[in-house]
Amino acid sequence: MVLALAAGAGALSATTAQAQSTAQAADKPVTVETTAVDEVIVTGVMVGTAAKKANVSFSVLNEDDMSKFTPISADDMLRDMPGVVVESNDGVARNEVFTRGMTIGTGANTSGYFWTTILEDGLPVVPFKFSGFQDGYFYRADISTSRVESVRGGSSATGVTTSVGATFNYITGKVKPGAMIQTRVGFEGEDLHLSWKQVDGAYGWVNEAGDLGVGVSGFYRRSSGQVDPGFDLNHGGQFRVNLYKDYNTDNGGGSFNLVYKHLDDTNAELTTFQQPTYGYQNPEEIPGFGRDVNLFMNGGKQTVPNYFKPGSHTLDPSDGYRYKQDALSLRWNHDIGERLTFTGAARIQKSTYRGQSYKPQQLASLASAAATRERFGLNINNLDRTPGYYVFTNAAGQEVARVANNVAGSQLGTNYRTGAACPRVTAATWQASSLCIVGNTLPNRDIDMRGGVVNGVTLPAESATQDLVLLTRAEDNYRESVDYMGNFTATYRGETWSVNGGLYLSRSEQVNDNWANGLGVSAWADGQVQNLNVKYVTNGGTSYQLTDAGGWGAYGSGLFTTVSQRARIMELSPYAGFAWSPTKHWDFNASIKYQYFHARTYSETWDTRNSGAALLTNGGLDGDPLTVYDNVYMTRTPAKMIGADKDLSLVDYSVALGYNFNDKHKIYYRYTDAKQPSSGVINRYSTAATLVRPLGPTAYIKGHEFAYTFGDRRFNGQVTYFYQNFAVNDYPTGIDTDNVSTYLLPDNFNKYFTRGIETWAKWRITKDLEWNPSVTFLNGKTTEAYVWLNTGANGNGAADDVLRIDAGLLARSPKWTLSNTVSYRYKDFRFNVRHRWMDERKLNTNSLDHRFLPAQDNLDVSVQYSGLKKTMVTLDVRNVLDKAYISAYDPMISSNLPSGVQVYDVVEQLPESGYLVKRNAPRSVWLTVRKEF
Repeated sequence: MVLALAAGAGALSATTAQAQSTAQAADKPVTVETTAVDEVIVTGVMVGTAAKKANVSFSVLNEDDMSKFTPISADDMLRDMPGVVVESNDGVARNEVFTRGMTIGTGANTSGYFWTTILEDGLPVVPFKFSGFQDGYFYRADISTSRVESVRGGSSATGVTTSVGATFNYITGKVKPGAMIQTRVGFEGEDLHLSWKQVDGAYGWVNEAGDLGVGVSGFYRRSSGQVDPGFDLNHGGQFRVNLYKDYNTDNGGGSFNLVYKHLDDTNAELTTFQQPTYGYQNPEEIPGFGRDVNLFMNGGKQTVPNYFKPGSHTLDPSDGYRYKQDALSLRWNHDIGERLTFTGAARIQKSTYRGQSYKPQQLASLASAAATRERFGLNINNLDRTPGYYVFTNAAGQEVARVANNVAGSQLGTNYRTGAACPRVTAATWQASSLCIVGNTLPNRDIDMRGGVVNGVTLPAESATQDLVLLTRAEDNYRESVDYMGNFTATYRGETWSVNGGLYLSRSEQVNDNWANGLGVSAWADGQVQNLNVKYVTNGGTSYQLTDAGGWGAYGSGLFTTVSQRARIMELSPYAGFAWSPTKHWDFNASIKYQYFHARTYSETWDTRNSGAALLTNGGLDGDPLTVYDNVYMTRTPAKMIGADKDLSLVDYSVALGYNFNDKHKIYYRYTDAKQPSSGVINRYSTAATLVRPLGPTAYIKGHEFAYTFGDRRFNGQVTYFYQNFAVNDYPTGIDTDNVSTYLLPDNFNKYFTRGIETWAKWRITKDLEWNPSVTFLNGKTTEAYVWLNTGANGNGAADDVLRIDAGLLARSPKWTLSNTVSYRYKDFRFNVRHRWMDERKLNTNSLDHRFLPAQDNLDVSVQYSGLKKTMVTLDVRNVLDKAYISAYDPMISSNLPSGVQVYDVVEQLPESGYLVKRNAPRSVWLTVRKEF
């Protein structure tokens, strides 16, 4: 759907509409030389405009570019664009995308599109995003996707709601008569097993006059992924129906375009687990944990109370994340003569997300409180003050571990490692020496964390360095957004100028429900992650069941706090723009957008323990005091029933001046001033303390661009120098002197800047040889990151607040990023080679933390064969050299650290201890066959 939000930034004319997916041949086609800098773009521009005249930093991937290699996801396509960094290790969805080093705000796959927006044929896939509800969740590229347009910085800010950093517009190809089918199989993993099976199809009909057509397209895919857990991690698909009609009347001509899309796709989060190694710089694999170690969860099904509505629901941690979107869109454009154009667009959609996925928490020794008393709530009901044993059994009912709990003078059991009697504990309450492992047949029990001395402290304690188990959690939530979007735009063209104005309106009703479902403990081994059954047997013989049938205990705890949230959000944005080319040398563009937001939210939090939770006689949800797993649960907290009514007004603008030396060479300068509203409205107001926070702005950009655009048919591209000041504001609050009310801290905008050069080119060296390079150089810094001290607890009130200002390198921003694709044709064959290299990156902005992510180096090759009639066969080998790089890592020794010890201290002083690392995928092979009929 065409989005005409702002002149010079997305308000699209009839030419635009016809250039996009479902649009057909324009009444007045633009005749230009077919080069990348001269082709018409429809993203971030006033009307469909030759890219060179738009004065924007742009890139385009066409159908031929996308066919050379196999993209695993829509996000994966963006990695070849200059200035763009994609953390795509999570597979199909849930990735992170940022441009020009703007990493702040995108530190997780739940907020991976903080600065950027995906458009689907011109309108946002998600108009109002929030944590765990992002653009990439609901877009899948398929056989009908014909091009991807990117505008970085500049006019992106005045063109797309909630996106002031960059815009990625995925455009569907026009309806073509005939049929097409494509099959794809992928072989992944170190053993190259058949993992990916996908079928795409398309059919189109166009009448003889060419003014009426209908197309149907879609895909279905099943995949077990790089790691084969024995079930499909990805399964589902999408279909699309596309109907268009062109018309001509006495008052001009135009077209209508009606599109319906249905997406139903389930995907796994591939980096929910990490490979254990010794060291992280040149990691040594731990026996039993290879690069393709299977740590996906088996079992774990559970019935969870709904709490805030009657009944219960089922949780299955192996189901993954299910994304559904039904969208109906209507586009219209009408030209009156050659001067006046009207465009309109409307879209209604419902997007839902059901999260059921296992989330590993950390490793812990059986001899630790984290795996026993604290895990299952015995520190709440004081059952740990009664001598006894924690008994762990597997799914077959076999006992696999037993841990004595000595207290009140008891001395139960014998340490199975030393053969010595467990220590006697005389204290009436639990002590660190109370736990003693008397039996353990779990796999990998002898793996050692390889700790040591950190800041003068031995970590971990000797008793907790072995007998490791995996602490498990599960995501259990439901999110929904029903969206109504529409815009109307009018454009008038003079001989050397054009003016544009219109209105964009969007309204959403959103749901965010999360449940605490409990905690578990599992064996830590390849293919054997499954919650253990745990009970506590007292010295007197009474048996307390600590886990339910799925191995979950402590129902009042979990990955999430139980919360139910609702929001109604509205945006009303008039916009205007002007373009002027007074001579053949000069181009001027300006655009402005006024945004008005209004939001009403309501939040209920269930985090108050049930009455009698601390009593052993408490029967909990089922009334049985011996089933401890449900004896502590959460009830609704009256003080956290919060309603909010907020509004916000913002103004964004962008201006550009370009000078054309001739038809092949041009320079331009652009300035942008843009602000971003809150991207998490629905969960922004959950406590009374947060009510003092405004709706925004939560971020801003003030950016400069100076670019050189060049090109002829054989060699063309763009070199852009950019300098951006940007800031992020989460509006932190402090507790006032009455210890109840809150106040907004005065200086909140954490300030950063990025500057650098991004460049790309398309060079047809000979008729058969072409080279597409892109290079980005980036220098980003944190200039002022505010850390407020003494704002709560013993430092209430503003009088003693202390402001600390941090500065340093920008987190996760590579200084150099290079991508080169070389293609050579020989008769019916085409050979493609792609090399990507990304520099090392600092892990975070803390100047005391010297951790870096290593450089990434990857080579892909493919061969395409077109010697069969209307058939294309592509063989693609990704990571052909099978290089491995680390995209994230954490030390095993990372929780419950003593005062004065930070995680980065452990990394610096124990570089060869146990680590949990995330790696890129090993070599994979993909075969794609496309046949047209």
